[in-house]
Parts: sequence; structure tokens; C-alpha cells
Amino acid sequence: MWEFAADAEETPGVIEVLQHDGGAGADTGLVVMRLNDLPSDIFLHPVGPGDPRWEVNFGPRERDLAMSAGRLRGLAKELDRAAALCEFFESKSEEHASGASPAPAA
Repeated sequence: MWEFAADAEETPGVIEVLQHDGGAGADTGLVVMRLNDLPSDIFLHPVGPGDPRWEVNFGPRERDLAMSAGRLRGLAKELDRAAALCEFFESKSEEHASGASPAPAA
């Protein structure tokens, strides 16, 4: 994930990697993004063991969400970064599953 943060122009909010044990004690990966413009966290995690796909889950909200156009643009930017992070994890998972070495940085 640090590769992602180093490549990112700007990563809004806070990103945390949490220990998340799956079956047989395997760390299945769980990443939490605490966004500045959304009053609930989003969680990124693999779809399933051995599956290189990742998905994003939105945490529950207790109330309706209203925001200005400017704040909505901020949220859109944060969600775009979440999508990019999810794609980054999928790429890394595919590399790991294939046993391939990561391509050198340009």
C-alpha cells in the first residue's frame, strides 16, 4: 500500500490496514478509508480467498446525507482515490497469484 501512497498525488482522508484473519488464520486483508466528506468509513477487502478481485463496502449511516456542490466534488475525489486503491490491490493480488515479479517503476 505504501507504493500506492507514494505514487498518489494526494490521498484524502485516512487509510488504515487492519489485521483481519480469515480461515486457517490467514490474513485476508482489510483496508479502512476514513473519508473527509463522508460520515461513514469505507472498507476495501478481497472478494474471497484466492480471488484477486477486491470490493468496496460502505459503512452504515444513521441519517440522510446532504451536502453542497463543493463538498460533493470533494467526496467524488475521495471515491475516485478509493477506486484507484481497489484497482491497485487487485493488480498486486494478481501479481501475487501468478508469482510474477512486479514491473519496475518507470
